[in-house]
Amino acid sequence: MKNKKDQENRHDQQPTGSARDIFAEVENDIDQVKRSDTVRAEETLLGRFEKAQHKLDKLEMLTDMTQSLNSTLNLNELLEKIIDSVIRLTDTDRGFLMLMNESKALEFKIARDREKHPLEEGDFTISSSIANDVARSGKPLFLSDALEDARFKDQKSVLNLQLRTAVCVPLAIEAKVLGVIYADSARLSPGLSPDDMSIVSAFASQATIAIENAKLHGELVLSQENLARENLRLKQELSGKYEYAGIIGKSKAMQDIFLTIQKIAPLSTTVLIQGETGTGKELIARAIHFNGPRKTKQLVTINCGAMPPELLESELFGHKKGSFTGATADKAGLFVLADGGTVFLDEIGEMPLSLQVKLLRVLQDGEVRPVGENTPRKVDVRVIAATNRDLAEDVKSNLFRRDLYYRLNVVPINIPPLRQRREDILPLVDHFLRKFESKMGKQGIEIAGDSMKLLLTNAWPGNVRELENAIERALALCGESRTLNATHFPDLTPEPAPFGDLNKNKSLKEKLQAVEKQIIIDTLEKTNYKVTKAAVILEVTRQHLHNKIRKHKIHLS
Repeated sequence: MKNKKDQENRHDQQPTGSARDIFAEVENDIDQVKRSDTVRAEETLLGRFEKAQHKLDKLEMLTDMTQSLNSTLNLNELLEKIIDSVIRLTDTDRGFLMLMNESKALEFKIARDREKHPLEEGDFTISSSIANDVARSGKPLFLSDALEDARFKDQKSVLNLQLRTAVCVPLAIEAKVLGVIYADSARLSPGLSPDDMSIVSAFASQATIAIENAKLHGELVLSQENLARENLRLKQELSGKYEYAGIIGKSKAMQDIFLTIQKIAPLSTTVLIQGETGTGKELIARAIHFNGPRKTKQLVTINCGAMPPELLESELFGHKKGSFTGATADKAGLFVLADGGTVFLDEIGEMPLSLQVKLLRVLQDGEVRPVGENTPRKVDVRVIAATNRDLAEDVKSNLFRRDLYYRLNVVPINIPPLRQRREDILPLVDHFLRKFESKMGKQGIEIAGDSMKLLLTNAWPGNVRELENAIERALALCGESRTLNATHFPDLTPEPAPFGDLNKNKSLKEKLQAVEKQIIIDTLEKTNYKVTKAAVILEVTRQHLHNKIRKHKIHLS
């Protein structure tokens, strides 16, 4: 009973599958020898022990080889280990591993010799009939003497190679053959017998699993690398899109702005961008952010004039659950969300005075206090503000806090309107033309001379945005035509001549009024429509200039 129990315990520690069967057979042979109650011939006893030892050696070899396969996930290194192991296990001179391609044909992946040297492509000649037969049947094949085997002795490849020993086992998962391992030699292999094929097949099964794992690992690594490259490409594309050099403008005014961006982008200094609607204030803000150290963090944009004060306060600073009707959960404000990044406050001049106090606290102390909460939170954000209003005038009119104005106006950037930098119109037109050609699937579009003159002389009250819309509309309306003419720009009119048309029969009073109006407009443009500065230049009071502006119906952009 004890011997039987010991035998069961030994079986619990045995390998699984075909390897277990082999191990049991070896033990059975040994037990038969031990239980022999008659003296047998010396050579018979020695033969049984040699057979048992041979199988044990093969099993030990199989264990070592399986552990070796599990030591790497590199596919090329794994395939080398597999072939080297098969050559050693089968006592052959060459080994080949072939996998099925998309056409279901065997394709060489690796070939090595007994000395672990890779074989040259000219040495890849094998018995394709043997390999294809195993791939079709999914069953292993062992030829102890191929030249004498009735199935293959007449095969041309067998005769040419003078094959004696050939071993071929399938690489299969769930009855699906993925490839084969083939090994051969032009000599007999005394270290291999038909009984060893179960061990070779067991190794092939482990090798198949290892190959699949290595492939999956390789695909995962490749996917991660592709994702990293795509992420880098998108970041570079985004950064390139908003870098200051990518903003269209060759005028001296724009070149000065580019130089300013280059200087301040690496810093965390607060910036105030001023300019008319459509001049590209947000584009400048993005250029500053994406060329600075915060470019990997968030750029959060909010229009301060687009929502009521209560909602704006909640959006900017957040709120605590139950702090007001509808506050059903805690909400982090944009300053918290942008921590480490940049907050772009567009139309800052529209911010109510009550919220200007809270914004001042953020700029002074780096703290935000959500609605309904007493404990402030520290934040690290860069603030870029923009407006189309004259904040200096609003300060004098008590519409904007003086202390906040000075906190925001650390680095001012004034974007001139497009009519003051007409040398930028041509490059902008070309840029928008190519942009919308690509979007609409058109190419080779040109602009007629009269249309180009119209574009160059138009007043562009909507600035760059209006110009962009005009080009897009023209390409949409031109149909199959490759030339944009005046009919494709129906909303544009040339800018009036200086001082109006003085050649017509007008009274002296009318002509003087036209001259006066033009002088006021020119002065306002030079001062970026700052009425106080214009009044100083014209040597009149601010109120007198306002009266003239109303009289001549001049719009303050």
